[in-house]
Amino acid sequence: MELKNIAILGPRGNVGSALIAELLKDGPRFNITAVTRPTSPYTPPPQTSITHKTVDYASLDSLTAAFTGQDAVVNCITGGATQYEPTRLVIDAAVAAGVKLYFANEFVGHVTSEQYRRMPEQAVGAKVRIRGELEVLGREGGMKWTSLNGGPFFDMWLMKGPAGIDIRNKRARIYGTGLNPLCWTPLPTIALAAANMLRNPDAIANRPIYINTVPNLTQSGLLSAVESVLGAKFAVDYIDIAKINANARIAVERGEVAKGMKGLAISNQFYEGDCGNDFRALVENERVGVEVQSVEDAVARAVADWGVENEVVESFFGIEACEV
Repeated sequence: MELKNIAILGPRGNVGSALIAELLKDGPRFNITAVTRPTSPYTPPPQTSITHKTVDYASLDSLTAAFTGQDAVVNCITGGATQYEPTRLVIDAAVAAGVKLYFANEFVGHVTSEQYRRMPEQAVGAKVRIRGELEVLGREGGMKWTSLNGGPFFDMWLMKGPAGIDIRNKRARIYGTGLNPLCWTPLPTIALAAANMLRNPDAIANRPIYINTVPNLTQSGLLSAVESVLGAKFAVDYIDIAKINANARIAVERGEVAKGMKGLAISNQFYEGDCGNDFRALVENERVGVEVQSVEDAVARAVADWGVENEVVESFFGIEACEV
């Protein structure tokens, strides 16, 4: 299967923009079409041949017209567009347009884990249901599909606060023991893997791909690497992650989804008693041409990109047990 014409949905987002930058390295090999809503302020990067199409995401006809002639549709849309109906409409339009490969917008979630599957669909999107339907579609020969899962973006979790580390103010929050294994991948590596999947689609058709390029990562090890890279000691608070998890689960079971989701997201990473993001047994770095790096190298790259004066988002950094 050869892919030439690539449609990117969500070209302004973190994954979409990084993937486009990676594909542009191939020069004329790919014809890239950026697909957005009419209200999007997106403009293609200067001095590129990217085609920009606007669509009505609620219209099967509009989507089908945009996808006609495309070999692959890469869904990089996040937020409400990951809900079932809008995602299913995109897939139906891709099938109607004769697209060869649909690239699902999973990226950061281990969607087959028990912990992910029990999260409310309204909060995390319909990735579980959509994965099941894509598997059926692939078996029936309707359209090939793939997905990429690398866990949370290493650089963004470190620099924006969810990792529990505040580089600017040299403070840290260690959740529980700090020793739970973490499968996180830097965003540039996600982009490289996704581009390599489009470069060699036969190797990844009708299956998910998992990557983990910062092996042996834990929160405590991450803090040690940050202190080593910066040459500084951090003030550390130790947080009861078991309580965060327990209260979050109670809140969600009561239907108080917004109250409990931050706690579930954090405990899904850091709590040994209820972690749903350890997919080390599924990793296939070599299949998609990405290499492992040390924690120190990943930290140094993130700090160089974001800067030591970067401010964390306090609502991401200071997660506490919700009231129940």
